[in-house]
Amino acid sequence: MTLGKRLKSHFLDRLLPDAVFQLSPAFLSGIRVSKKDGSVRGGFVLPLRERPLSPSFDRPNVTDLPVLEEAVAQGMKNLRLSSGSAALLVPEPSVRVFVLSVDSFPGTGKERDTFIRWRIGKQMPLIPDDARIDYAVTPGRGARKIIVAMARQTVVREYESLFEKAGLKPVLVTVPSLTLINMVGQAGPSNGILLNLEDETLTLLAVMDSGWALYRQKGVGASGGPEADERADNIVREAENTIRFLEDKEKKRIERLWVRTAVAAERPQLIDRLKDRIDLPLEPVVYEAPEAWSEAQKALLAPLVGQIL
Repeated sequence: MTLGKRLKSHFLDRLLPDAVFQLSPAFLSGIRVSKKDGSVRGGFVLPLRERPLSPSFDRPNVTDLPVLEEAVAQGMKNLRLSSGSAALLVPEPSVRVFVLSVDSFPGTGKERDTFIRWRIGKQMPLIPDDARIDYAVTPGRGARKIIVAMARQTVVREYESLFEKAGLKPVLVTVPSLTLINMVGQAGPSNGILLNLEDETLTLLAVMDSGWALYRQKGVGASGGPEADERADNIVREAENTIRFLEDKEKKRIERLWVRTAVAAERPQLIDRLKDRIDLPLEPVVYEAPEAWSEAQKALLAPLVGQIL
């Protein structure tokens, strides 16, 4: 199955796999899913001190295959899983995401595919020959919003092959921000921005009037160490700039900021800085998790749970 079909299943069919895994340069995580009721039956987080991944859209991502193979084997053992289907969450920089505004949208699949490539070409003139493109469209007629995900087949196959060799069948590939968005705004329609911090990458995904409005991705450096203050300032500055840009463009006010970081230790400082400079309600990404999970585990495993909601 191509990346496009997998991502389309994610948006439209709400595919429920036997397990969900997330790959990051810093860790491998996973959850096991009950096919009976969709509940989480277990989860794990394995630190990857060797950093065996170098996320990229157009270059090989895997830098130390044996380390990753060992981690996947250990993760499956932790989940008591020997076979089955798996959804894969790959690093944000491995996939390009676009949000498009259109006055109208073609009615047939082939025309739509051509239209999407034409629109992406305005922002990215050189689309790779092996690009796999998927999209989802807000319902209705007339002016609509389209969210597009694009990845190179060679990159996707690196991740798929890793799990296929371990005995699993990858049935879906996506990125954390596109699963986390399922977990926010559940109380009703809201104009807000999801701020997601994964390793060295910040993503900002905005929704307005129950539709996508903007996606931004930026490298912000490593957490901890002497550059921690600069990293925090970069994150807050990007959030400020995104809010101003979106409000100017859409002529609507952003009502809230949902914040999730994979590095639990830096969350208090980040929240304090955001509160000092951004006059918006700040809300965590919350969900019902197994009682045994710590707050750090909840933060790390949130994107995986978001896939099965």
